Amino acid sequence: MNLRAGDLVLIRIPFPQGTGSKVRPAVVVFDEGDDDFVAAPVTSRAGRSQFDLTITDWHAAGLNVPSVARIHKLATLHKSDLIRTIGRLSPTDLEPLLAGLCHAYCPDRR
Repeated sequence: MNLRAGDLVLIRIPFPQGTGSKVRPAVVVFDEGDDDFVAAPVTSRAGRSQFDLTITDWHAAGLNVPSVARIHKLATLHKSDLIRTIGRLSPTDLEPLLAGLCHAYCPDRR
């Protein structure tokens, strides 16, 4: 399965203690086509950081509630933990996501 930047997925996130997991939405930022991918967690909590991206077209993207992508909290996730793809960011939300990633991880371009 290949994912594209901007895909919204439901993923099983294991707890750090190794005792259980929680199903959470995440937005894909990179997939090389192998067994894992890089994603930013999505939360319904209001943004707390300059790197929290409010998803304006949240309902069209497949989310149930207004949400924020935490683009400074990237994680490498295994595709075997993927439950399903729930939608895709609109161009209105994808462009700020990509710009925000560059702003967060390319300090020479700030």
